Amino acid sequence: MLPCVRSAASIKANRGIAKAAHSLILAASMSDPVNQSRPYAELKWHQRVLLSLLAFLMGLWSRSLRFHWGPEVQAVIDRPLPPSVVILWHNRLFAAPEFFRRNFGKRRLATLISASGDGAWLAAFVGKLGMFPIRGSHYKRGPQAVREMLAAHREGYDIAVTPDGSRGPMYDLKPGAIAVALKTGAPFVMFSLNFSRAWRLKSWDRFYLPVPFSRVEVQIKVIERPAELGEDPRQLADLLKEQMNTITQD
Repeated sequence: MLPCVRSAASIKANRGIAKAAHSLILAASMSDPVNQSRPYAELKWHQRVLLSLLAFLMGLWSRSLRFHWGPEVQAVIDRPLPPSVVILWHNRLFAAPEFFRRNFGKRRLATLISASGDGAWLAAFVGKLGMFPIRGSHYKRGPQAVREMLAAHREGYDIAVTPDGSRGPMYDLKPGAIAVALKTGAPFVMFSLNFSRAWRLKSWDRFYLPVPFSRVEVQIKVIERPAELGEDPRQLADLLKEQMNTITQD
């Protein structure tokens, strides 16, 4: 990855945008596919106005990125996969919604976002980007959130999973996330974005912010029947981590 020279003002502006985008998670469709109870934090109207502006700026930024991929990725784009589980590392989320929008715009994707106050910003933010969040985590509203994820999948949604989020460690593929993913019975789509030029934040995952107009290499591997690799989530997590490492470049 090439280093970038920029002014102090540009660093401050980029990091301001990045703080809201930092935990951005894939999802799609603004309609609610499940009946969610709401014991979680939500934003006030003026906070939503601020996020609308942020989403607009991020949209301009991400539309400048130049995605490149080979024939294996093109084959995945061209084939009609059933609703799937999309697995990607937390620090590569910034450009993922734009790639999804350009190439899988007719598919719907749901994902898990914390029920905390910070999660309220993220949930509203992904909503402004045309995504659908399900609120909950291991620490709060977890079982209900899992049920809602499975219900969304039954209704035709893809499920996005960042198995090392939201607290890390970086590139640690947690067995719990895989156990939930296995319940869907869906194919696993291992997804990675590798950046030619990017800034990296001082967060737990060294989050990537690609430089505008830079090149982004896309890598995808599909596992049609993940359960055939083993039913033990710990063993399967180790195997999937090896697969993710082969398509991830730092």
